[in-house]
This record gives sequence, C-alpha cells and structure tokens, in this order.
Amino acid sequence: MILKFIPKIFPHTFIVIVFIAFTSLCLLGLNSCAPLKPMTEKIYWIAPTALPSVRPEMRTPGFWIGRLAEPDRIILDSQEIRALNQDIQERLYLTKDIAGLPEAFEGQEILSDIKHWLFRFRDSRRYYRDDGHPARPGFYTDLEQKMNLPAIQPRMTLKWGLVTTHTDQRLLPTRTPLYREAGDIYFDRLQNNGLDIGTPVAVLHQSADDQWFWVMGPTSDGWVKADHVALCLRETLEDIKKAAFVTVIRDNASLYHDRTLTQYAGFARMGTRFMLIGASKSDPVAVMLPYRQKTGQLEMLNGYIEAGKVVQGSLAYTPRNIIEQAFEMLNAPYGWGGSHGDQDCSQFIQSIFSTVGIQLPRNSAAQARVGRDLVTFKAIDPDPERLAMIISSGLPGTTILNMKGHVMLYLGDAMGHPYVIHELWAYLEPGIREDRIRATNRVVVTDLGLGKGTDSGSLLQRVKTMRGVF
Repeated sequence: MILKFIPKIFPHTFIVIVFIAFTSLCLLGLNSCAPLKPMTEKIYWIAPTALPSVRPEMRTPGFWIGRLAEPDRIILDSQEIRALNQDIQERLYLTKDIAGLPEAFEGQEILSDIKHWLFRFRDSRRYYRDDGHPARPGFYTDLEQKMNLPAIQPRMTLKWGLVTTHTDQRLLPTRTPLYREAGDIYFDRLQNNGLDIGTPVAVLHQSADDQWFWVMGPTSDGWVKADHVALCLRETLEDIKKAAFVTVIRDNASLYHDRTLTQYAGFARMGTRFMLIGASKSDPVAVMLPYRQKTGQLEMLNGYIEAGKVVQGSLAYTPRNIIEQAFEMLNAPYGWGGSHGDQDCSQFIQSIFSTVGIQLPRNSAAQARVGRDLVTFKAIDPDPERLAMIISSGLPGTTILNMKGHVMLYLGDAMGHPYVIHELWAYLEPGIREDRIRATNRVVVTDLGLGKGTDSGSLLQRVKTMRGVF
C-alpha cells in the first residue's frame, strides 16, 4: 500500500530512484539496457528426470537381464551374423561394401542423387536459417554453383578413402543449417549422418572450391569436408577388412597418439572398429589410426585406446550383451542425424548392434525391414491386443519396435507393461488447450504409454512393426 502512493507523494524522487536502479542494472551487466535480440529459438517444456511409470531399478541393465530365462544364449554365431549382414547388403540393398564397389559409376546417376537434395530443399517447401529468416533463392543458387555439376562426366571413376576425424555428412555442401520451422534449432535438416574416424568412403565428386567431397559411405551418401578424408587405394580398404580389429564398447572412446594417453587424437563412438596392432589385452591397446597427409593421401599411424573401452573382435550376440550396451548410453544426449557427435534413435540402435558385428542400415524405416517380422500391427488393433502381442512375441535384447520416424529396443515387460530403451527427443502429454511437448533429449527407459491421451496417441498405439534382429 505504501508503494502505491510513493509516485504521488514524491514524484521527482521516485523518478530519480528508478533511474538509479535502471543504471545499476546496466552496470551490473544484466542486459537490461541492451537492445532486445529477436527471439528465434523455439522453447520446449523439459521432461522430468523421473519419467512416468519408470522406477529407479528399471534404469539399470541388471533389472531386465534378471528377468530373462537365458540371458547368455547365443542368438546368432559369427557365421550367422555374416549371413545376416550379407542379406542386408545384397538382398535388401540397405548397406554397402565400399571396397567392393565398381571402379566407376554412371555420371547421370551421381548427378541425379546430388540434384535430388538440391531440388528437395529448394522447391518442396520453405526452410529457415539459424537467424530465423527463410533461405532465399540466392542461397540455393550459390550452392548449386559450388556443387560444380558441369564437371560430372558421363562416366566417373571412383576414389577410395578413410574418414580421419569424426565428421558430419551433409545433404548440401554447407555448414549453414536449415530448419523446417523458424527457431527449431534442434533439427538441422541438412544433417544426414555422423561418420566416425576410420569409416571407409568412395569419393564420387568434388565441389568447385575443393572443400567438399560427395561420398558414398557404408550406410549413407552425402557431402563431407574434403580435409576430413584421406585418399587411398582400394586394396588398403580390403586389407583393413581382413585384419584383426577391436570394437569400441563404451558410449565413446578417446583416442591418443601416445602410450601415456596424454596426446589427444580424437574420439570414436560405440561400435567403431580399429585395426589392431599386437595383443588386445595390453593397456593401452595399440591400434592403427588414419591420418591425412598434406597431399590428401592416407597415412596409417599408431594410436592408443584405454583397454576397457574396446573388445577384440566383436561381443557375442546375446540378450545380456545387447542390453548392457544399450545401458552404456543411458542419458546420452540426442543428436539429430548424428549432429554434435551424438546420435539419434536409429544410430543408437545401429551402434548397439555394431558391437556384436551386425551392420544395420542408417535410418529407422530401413531398420524396420531387417531381420524377422514378429508382429505387424493394424491401425485398428486395440491397446490390450497390442500389449499381448508385444509381450508374447517380443524377445528382450534382440527385438526392435518401429513406428513412423522412430525405433526402440525392447527390454521386456514389468507388471504387464512392455518397456523399451531408446534415444528420445521428446514426447507429448495432454494439455489444457493443446498437447504439450516434453523434451527428454537423451537415451531413456520408458513404457509404451507415453503420449496416451494426446492427438497423436501413445507409443503403443503408434507402433507399426516388431522385428527380431536375427
């Protein structure tokens, strides 16, 4: 009440006080007197740490392993895994053996692939830059010139190489992001994949400024920075395939130049392979790392990894190992298209199965075609029937659940409800006027009830297939 009358009793004094307070805030660096920057970033509700229906013990691998009758049963042996990988590659055409590609490709095929993405972004809809403004026609015109399309000949001879550092694979040759909505900065639609050090690639074309290569990778094609690739002979890739190797089995592993593990050389995500030097039980483990010489050619040099970060060859394909590998990445940040060195939902699944030697394709739609079809759901299937089919048909640690744009690893059931672990950006919950987006932005354990009561429906209602990876 007193404050209500201050301006009337002491008007001039009040103005002075306000001025002093305002000036003080400016001097304190609180940006009160600075021009307001336009707000372009979309803001989301954050998800609670304790997600609905998930008890603390459910966030441990042992809880789910302990519920299995045979957690150490071999699902596929090494020969059967090779047959599965061959099926994915040769029948489904979802992965590629880079060393086995032909010497040359038709130029028109390469041109069509490159133009496809240019036209899709330029002509299909409006995309926004990180300043919140739409990408203008000149933006695409400049990129088309950079692509150097007239240089593509009727027959293009391949070059082979290895990625020498973790790198982004882009759909257009630029680091500038593009978003479907202004301020939706978590989903750069130009981000196609994240390639780990040592990834084999085939170089098909180079940009006009020599800064970008258009490459084929084992699971995806796109533009990568040219100085992140070292060129080599096809025979080098073949020799690496035949050599003894180790596989990264942690969320990520630091790489070093020296045995004392003090000279940092980069990092590798789960599932990355390295050619082994000597014994794998030494500490640290000596491996071969690819380096790019000034000429752009490959040089293989010694590198070192902590012994506990890798395993010689691959892990045995058992439910225990798959579940434990999944929980190695619990709470790992979400990265659309592998951005920021992280992973999205399909790369999470891909990384887990890479540790047992299974080479899954890049995206969730392709992964939904791999292995054995256990259940295909109809849109009209009621919830109780869906629950019963998942619990009766799902094999924990070997089964993935697919829905449009998303994939999850089945852990098993508890109290009559199926649970999954997945790299989840967000989920919907019912709101007063409209559904609310809750951003999780990490690997989480959930039941399939997330989203129940929203316009989109629960995860359970949106699941389309259940596939056994065997």
